[in-house]
Amino acid sequence: MAIVALTSLTSTLELEFLQSTPRVSLDEDESGSMCCLLKLKPSVSLYGQVKMLHKKLCSLQAFLEGFKRGGGDGAEIIDLEIKIRDFVLKAEDNIEIQVSNFLLAKDGGHPQKASQELHQTLREAAKNAAELLKMTISTSNEVKMVGPENVKLTGSSQCFPKLEGRIMVGRHYDRTVIINSLLEEYEYEFGFFGRRVISIVGMMGIGKTCLATSIYNDPSVASHFQVRAWITLPQEYQDVDQTLWDLLSSLSGIEPSFNLYSREPYEVYKKVYQRLESRRYLIVLDNLWDNSVWRHIQFCFPCDGRSRILITTTHFNQERDNFTKFYKHNMAFLDPKESWDLFCNILSPKESMAPKLEQIRSEVLEKCEGLPQLIVEVAKRLSKCNNIQQEWKKIEKELELVGTLDRTVLARIYNQLPKYVNACFLYFGVFPKRSEITVKTLIRLWVAEGFVEPLEHKKLLEDVAYEYLEELVDRSLVLISSRSLSNGKIKTCKMHGSMHTFCVGEAQKGGILCAVNTMQFPGVSLNAFANSCRWLSFYTHSFDYYVLFDTIKARSIFFFHENPEISAPLKLLRVLAFVPPPFFRRMQMHFGDFIFLRYISVAQWFEGLDYIVSINCNLQTLVVSGNESQAGASTVHLSSKIWESPQLRHLELGNSYTVDPPSVDKKSFQTLSWVSPTYCRKEMYSKFPKLKALKIFLKDELEVNCTCGSCSNPIILDNLDYLEGLEKLTISVSIDCNVTLQNRSMFPFLLEKLRLSGLNLSERHLTVIGMLPQLKVLKLENSFHGKVWEVSEGGFRQLGFLLLEAKSLEQLKANKYSFPYLQHLGLRFCYCLEEIPQSFAHIFKLQSIELKQCSPSVVAAAKQILEGLHPIRRRVFEIKIDGSEYEESKYPQVEDYLAEITVS
Repeated sequence: MAIVALTSLTSTLELEFLQSTPRVSLDEDESGSMCCLLKLKPSVSLYGQVKMLHKKLCSLQAFLEGFKRGGGDGAEIIDLEIKIRDFVLKAEDNIEIQVSNFLLAKDGGHPQKASQELHQTLREAAKNAAELLKMTISTSNEVKMVGPENVKLTGSSQCFPKLEGRIMVGRHYDRTVIINSLLEEYEYEFGFFGRRVISIVGMMGIGKTCLATSIYNDPSVASHFQVRAWITLPQEYQDVDQTLWDLLSSLSGIEPSFNLYSREPYEVYKKVYQRLESRRYLIVLDNLWDNSVWRHIQFCFPCDGRSRILITTTHFNQERDNFTKFYKHNMAFLDPKESWDLFCNILSPKESMAPKLEQIRSEVLEKCEGLPQLIVEVAKRLSKCNNIQQEWKKIEKELELVGTLDRTVLARIYNQLPKYVNACFLYFGVFPKRSEITVKTLIRLWVAEGFVEPLEHKKLLEDVAYEYLEELVDRSLVLISSRSLSNGKIKTCKMHGSMHTFCVGEAQKGGILCAVNTMQFPGVSLNAFANSCRWLSFYTHSFDYYVLFDTIKARSIFFFHENPEISAPLKLLRVLAFVPPPFFRRMQMHFGDFIFLRYISVAQWFEGLDYIVSINCNLQTLVVSGNESQAGASTVHLSSKIWESPQLRHLELGNSYTVDPPSVDKKSFQTLSWVSPTYCRKEMYSKFPKLKALKIFLKDELEVNCTCGSCSNPIILDNLDYLEGLEKLTISVSIDCNVTLQNRSMFPFLLEKLRLSGLNLSERHLTVIGMLPQLKVLKLENSFHGKVWEVSEGGFRQLGFLLLEAKSLEQLKANKYSFPYLQHLGLRFCYCLEEIPQSFAHIFKLQSIELKQCSPSVVAAAKQILEGLHPIRRRVFEIKIDGSEYEESKYPQVEDYLAEITVS
């Protein structure tokens, strides 16, 4: 994709030349001296060439984005986009190669020739960009640039919903919630009588229109509203005048004559308004693509607190409006039972019960992933065939390779994305289909790739990247898998299989992505793919996803397979992710080739990695997972060269590694793990003033006060309250290492997540922890060894998640004010605990209790809490015992224990 390539090159120019401390310095003195060296005029200095090229690239980006957002897809545009893509890919290769040569020559003391070649390369790139810009002007004159507000309708609106053939399974909760919102009177709400808009939002094919149709025709809804009208907008941009006429036609029940179209739009506004005024109305705007149509027609609807406007959409911005209130309802996918019910409803009763269908049940549910449109189409195909197994294999291949969603519609959704999330969307193709992706990792990769544009009011690129993710979620392109318990932010996400298929297809079509099927090439060298694309990803999938482009050099390599047999060129790599150890053992490495790395995550440390890190001034993230070290196992002491990269802000080392602290302040650091206890002092903390997440792993062999196998003296950790911005803290202690905390307050004031494992806490420590005002997640794993914990009132004011692992604890004394906002309670290995306080039943927000290897009395107490809840709360309350949801028949000993309590 040309836009992705442009984003990459502009980011490279900014990082290598235009940042505050660039690797290739462009200050006035050096630029001037280089001009003298090359006998060039100051007006064409290196700095001037870079700025000029950057400006032209931004103009090309704006041109492409304008055409795409306007729906431009003519032959002229496609041809020009290919030319821009090819130019940018070649230009970035040449520029980075010359930067590499310049840096190597500079270290060798002979930069003259390299400087000249770098300057010449930039000048040629700027010249070629200028020629392409001339072509864009010519193309703009031939193909009129259009926008959402003036694109004419290519199809007609439907004024009434088509009811025949629609089958809706499940959705009882959705129907109930939306119908209640339609029928409920809101006059009491601050006297607001404006427009009330309810938007049904969800992915394409999830059943928004089917749900809206069912609601529209519900007898209670039909009788409640005096006027109802339904407009289905076409997939293309809607002409506003046409929308108004369609709405008027729906309201009047007659088709407007041709002469009516010659009237002024104001007259149509007026007629629609008059038909709705003083009447309780329901207007359905089905398939609303964006806000442009809404902005123009909203004033046709009288401000009436009794009336409702129902919208179905994949994306709709709820803009602030003093006269309109928006209510958003997100549609979920069907669960396995609902999915199978829908599947069987499409088939005849005999077919739906046939054993041959049961054989493919799990496969159908896995591939369709709860998307109704896919389920219906698969069922219709199978209902018309004799050999179900054979036909299913064909369908399965189509789902993997092509998908069943309308690619034209998907392409239009994709083309409407702002350029800053365009590349982010395609990037999901590097991950295996249906895999859950950690948002933390995804965001760091986006930043490393240069997709994230810094904003003046945003200090952290990661915060901007998270907003990009939220936009993709809002547009129903990315799904939320889980949220953080502390702040509600997205923790893991994924892409629906059908959307992933489209994403991979678009990325590989543009020469950006090559997803190599490791299943098809087991144990075979994959070197043929090494120069096939910018993003090279190895993961197992059912069918081929790759197209070879021999002239494109890889920038990013991802390993989702343990040991693919491949040797890849490393000279221009910027991302090496999830790298298995055999990869480096096979490579003939020249560590000087790694000078462009921005992100690297490896399974274990290898010789030379410290040098690679030290020479990469643009390295942002370093993750070395390592194996979980056993007690008494040796620990690898890493070189302090790790700290020499000025851009490094995320350092995560497995607990097999330790490193000496930096000698200078690291103001850009956000994440740090693990650290030796020798350096857990104020002097070290002060070097990380902006640290947000800290993990400390303490081993006996790392502390001089400890002897191998046991600690003669306890390690007393210094206070951590110097880290004023710290939000997440983990302290984990290995076996046979005695660590304790100071009695006085030692935790950062704004701490949100705290995990303590293997410490020796007193009840006084727990009281101090309870006073942290922002603490939302607390995990105490074998860190409290007392027999009684009496929770002080007034503490844990924001705590939503409590995990307690305490083998010696016998009594937990607490009331409903001890944890007023607790939502999830977890108890593990609490063998001696007698019961859970029944006062927990009065914690209104409590939603679940999870028990692992606890006594029957604790399980019985949890069951009593459940029985004491109001029936409405009981339906959503969950108890898990040893990983399984609580069922009375599975735990007869608990029922016996409850009976004994009742008798006594």
